[in-house]
Amino acid sequence: MTYPPKWRHITEPKAALDLMGTHPFAHLITSHDGLHATRVPLVTTTDNAGNPATLRAHLNAQNPQATGLDGSEVLVVFSGPSTYVSPHWRAKPVRGGTYDYEEVRVRGRARTNGDIAFFRTLIDDLSTLIEPHYAEAGDYPTWDTTMAPEGYIERLHPAVTAFTIDIDSVETISKLHQTFDEEDRRSVADHLMKCPRDESRAIAQKIRDQTDG
Repeated sequence: MTYPPKWRHITEPKAALDLMGTHPFAHLITSHDGLHATRVPLVTTTDNAGNPATLRAHLNAQNPQATGLDGSEVLVVFSGPSTYVSPHWRAKPVRGGTYDYEEVRVRGRARTNGDIAFFRTLIDDLSTLIEPHYAEAGDYPTWDTTMAPEGYIERLHPAVTAFTIDIDSVETISKLHQTFDEEDRRSVADHLMKCPRDESRAIAQKIRDQTDG
């Protein structure tokens, strides 16, 4: 038996890239020195065909995951929107409560990089990726390393372990009540739209996009 079932899988690379770009703060999971997980922001690069090819990030050098990371297999989980779905919200309330969600699971192998130029570019790319999502906080230019105090990057660099992950596989999971009939899905979406949580409304819109399409 395949799990998650095939109906939850999205095969288009764009779906993975969109989620990874919108939700770059992901769980890095390693097992090379015991089982560890750390949330880190990651930058995704693509190959010539537009498929995810590598991830770049950095860890605090004191993090136990940093020791022995070079050459290790890793799992990275990007969490998209998620929401609880109550049985009351279905047109036919014959099942229990559940969660709808989207996520991307990336498996690959890490390569550490001690080059300060690599680290500087990584920080700039992270800023370019993330800061626009928070532009409403004020009218500021996108921060980059040229704005840092003199010598700051040089002092910070020895305290971190920067790395690249060469991607072996990408698995995009989308659980949006796809196997339920349209009346049920519309009812769930209508109730989620009334929730104050942004994630709930995001899931509702995704369900509506599928049922209206």
